[in-house]
Amino acid sequence: MAQQLRTNYGLSKLYCDSNKIGEEGAIIIADCMQMMDSLKKICMENNQIKDRGVKALSKVLEENDTLLSLYLENNSITAEGAKAIARTLKNKVKLSKLNLNNNMIGDAGL
Repeated sequence: MAQQLRTNYGLSKLYCDSNKIGEEGAIIIADCMQMMDSLKKICMENNQIKDRGVKALSKVLEENDTLLSLYLENNSITAEGAKAIARTLKNKVKLSKLNLNNNMIGDAGL
């Protein structure tokens, strides 16, 4: 999948729900996303990407101005990961959907 992502610059939607990607897989996908300037929707639910994975995604999303929807439900993300994504998305006025349901964010991540 990583090889395909590295060469598919025009990808607008990335669906990889429930694929046991884990932290390392999320880091690899984030690396591939650096060249994607048309990505509008990311669905990575149920993959246990945890804080390391969401931090890698956050870093690459700092440069992305096209993202409209981000679904990260059920990924064992804690307050630390939620804060990283919040800092990144703070100025993303185009983002209209963010799903962080069923994570371990707690009050500290709000």
